[in-house]
Amino acid sequence: MSSHKIAQVIDCGGAHVAAGFFSAKDGSISLDAFYTENIGADFTSDEEWITAVFRGLKAIHQQRKFSGAVSLVIPGHLLLTKFLKIPHVAKSKRDQIVQFEAQQNIPFPLNEVVWDYEVVADDGAEFEVALVAVKLEIIDQLCTEIARLGVEVNLVEPSCMAQYNAFHHTHSEPGENILIANIGGKSSNLLFISETGFFVRNITLAGNTLTQAIAEETGQDLADAEAAKWDYIAAAHAGTESPSGDFSRHVDAFLRRLVMETTRSIVNFRRQSGEDNVHRIYVTGGGALVPGIVEHLQEKFNLPSEYYNPLEGITVGPEVDADFVEGYRHNVGELLGCALREFGGTKTHFNLIPPLIARQIDFRRRKPVLMAAVALLVVALVMPIYSARQTALIYEENISELDGRLFPVQRIYNEYQRAADRIGEATEQIAALKDLSESRANWVDFFNDIQQRLVSVEDVWLERMEIVRGNGAATPQRQQASTLFQAPQQAYVDDENGDERPEVRIHLSGRMLDRENPLERASPDTRVRVSALFESILESQYIVRRYNEEFDTSTLGILRFDVTLVVDPDRPL
Repeated sequence: MSSHKIAQVIDCGGAHVAAGFFSAKDGSISLDAFYTENIGADFTSDEEWITAVFRGLKAIHQQRKFSGAVSLVIPGHLLLTKFLKIPHVAKSKRDQIVQFEAQQNIPFPLNEVVWDYEVVADDGAEFEVALVAVKLEIIDQLCTEIARLGVEVNLVEPSCMAQYNAFHHTHSEPGENILIANIGGKSSNLLFISETGFFVRNITLAGNTLTQAIAEETGQDLADAEAAKWDYIAAAHAGTESPSGDFSRHVDAFLRRLVMETTRSIVNFRRQSGEDNVHRIYVTGGGALVPGIVEHLQEKFNLPSEYYNPLEGITVGPEVDADFVEGYRHNVGELLGCALREFGGTKTHFNLIPPLIARQIDFRRRKPVLMAAVALLVVALVMPIYSARQTALIYEENISELDGRLFPVQRIYNEYQRAADRIGEATEQIAALKDLSESRANWVDFFNDIQQRLVSVEDVWLERMEIVRGNGAATPQRQQASTLFQAPQQAYVDDENGDERPEVRIHLSGRMLDRENPLERASPDTRVRVSALFESILESQYIVRRYNEEFDTSTLGILRFDVTLVVDPDRPL
């Protein structure tokens, strides 16, 4: 590190934004200022989230002005993260091979995303790379909004990589396999760290999952349910009764799902890295405050589990409220990890900055050199005409020679591209046939399972079942229905191997007879029976979650209902 450096970092979370102002002097890092703002949780699009992020940053900017360049941390729900193993090639050809693999593994044209990669491991036979991508439209809009504060983004770092760098700073070489469960607002990162590298899996289970469950139970909107959730969490830590109600059963369900996702991620980590097992678990992020999360993980996995405290690796400046920072220490890790990029010595160096901004930064850095080159050019123009002509002739000869050498290489490359396209098409066909074979028997079992659950509830029948795969059209909503959940934006899910599959959704429509009130609108008890049916269906081995739960009581004596079920990608239908 140099004798004195400063770093301004903005962390854009799913439900909050935070800003950290750091300085480094003589090897010691100090947090000189820290601010955070909640931005809410009810976002139906990335554009709404970006608007909320800017609103939060504007509030911070009024307290502490940003100036110059800032570094940016972006959350996992915006990112596509892949770990690929590629045959070993010379470094000069590595970029070309990785770009080819990126085209096969990123579900968007490469000109519509910003992506970067780093080598995680290289055993001489093959090398493993971590590939991270974000949609260009989103990150470009986010950087444009931040530029309205009078600053320029010079670094865009994935949140999981910032956390990885922070942990290595606070714990140096851990000497054991570590799992850091970073529970965010909209998604969570499960980061595995070993002596040979790292592995990341992003899951949709996060703080908003608990908020949605509370909203469903209480009938509140998401903003009020979010406030009720934090009332309950604060009361649970204080050992008092929450004024908003008892949500312990939703917390228990959240923890059970976390254990399930963690178990699946550990299996993927062991398969990907070849490591034996995880030895210790750390919990961080805003969701780390969920009551009993550390104790539950320690009990279920029989592993030492604790909160991760990034403040152990830095000093807190005299102008910072130490108690305030301590209360938000779970949000400091990613800020610290990104700040370390300005100070040097980090493990990873991802940068997802938009290409246009990158070119502008590069131009400003090279401006003195370019000015010197222009000066030399002016001098060169006064040289004799003969020397200029001779230089031009030599230049043209070199170009012609290079063109002749590149022609056969270009032809071989074109053949390689065509062969790669044919391999990709064959792979897709094989995958489709495999899914068809696996799902044939599953459908019979699934229908039998649904039939048994309908019989056990009684007085209920189905009118329609619609299957939607990937980005297929959603079921039309009834005019009088009330939607409790909104469909997620993603159309792909990870199976147990960590591979992406198109998300399969089943839209069910049916009715339940209210025998007690045949001439009146269906009673609340009938709705409770239908909700019990939905809970029962969630116990099916083929279903992982539900949303878009709708009810219609306009028909006397009948409760009409709709629900969307998400099929477990490990048991395809």
